[in-house]
Amino acid sequence: MRNLRLLIEYDGTDFHGFARQKAARTVQGVLETTLQSLLKEPIQVIGASRTDAGVHARGQVVNFFTSNAIPADRLVVALNKRLPPDLKVLRAADAPPDFHARHSARSRLYRYTLYTRPHPSVWRIRYALHYPYPLDTDRMAETLRLLEGTHDFRAFSVKTPDEQNTIRTLYRTAVRRTRDTVQIELEGSGFLRGMVRLIVGSLLLVGRGRLPINTLQSFLHNPTQRLTVMAPPQGLCLIRVKY
Repeated sequence: MRNLRLLIEYDGTDFHGFARQKAARTVQGVLETTLQSLLKEPIQVIGASRTDAGVHARGQVVNFFTSNAIPADRLVVALNKRLPPDLKVLRAADAPPDFHARHSARSRLYRYTLYTRPHPSVWRIRYALHYPYPLDTDRMAETLRLLEGTHDFRAFSVKTPDEQNTIRTLYRTAVRRTRDTVQIELEGSGFLRGMVRLIVGSLLLVGRGRLPINTLQSFLHNPTQRLTVMAPPQGLCLIRVKY
């Protein structure tokens, strides 16, 4: 059996997230159905990150096992002919037998984009949150720096079972302003369900001066509490996964 690794990208607008669901269009579901039709065998796809409904990816990594001998470059061409316009394969390669897209990953980088011009843009609406309000990006950056390191991020998640390990490491954070946007980046060992969007939701209130800089940090010390302000999904994109 071969272990094949794919680099894929998708527009998450019309997907109900990455993970397979009954009676719902998902990235994993569409990819598995397409692979099975092409390779004529059952396929189970493993993803590096299980993005939520409406969240995009420019650098999602998946792997699967197959007995088919199709060359990797031909597989890319064949898949892209069959996949829908909002899901494409960028690269394919044979991977070691023990490679696992999720468990082998060292870090994931997410970027949340705000479109800050006064009026919404048709060309931005699918990939950024229109947010035409004054933001103190220095306050936002300082807030994120206080979250860097290894912590229990249970308060930064939704629907987390009590037995789930919620310790995560946030390696790097950044807030960047361009002429039309503010981009918020978080790179970490992994992220809990809803974690990035919950951080961004409260971070926007910090940027507008409505919450103190240490608000998010205080939740690290009281994991029984929960952040409740969640940013919409369209601004979030999985940029890359490192191995």
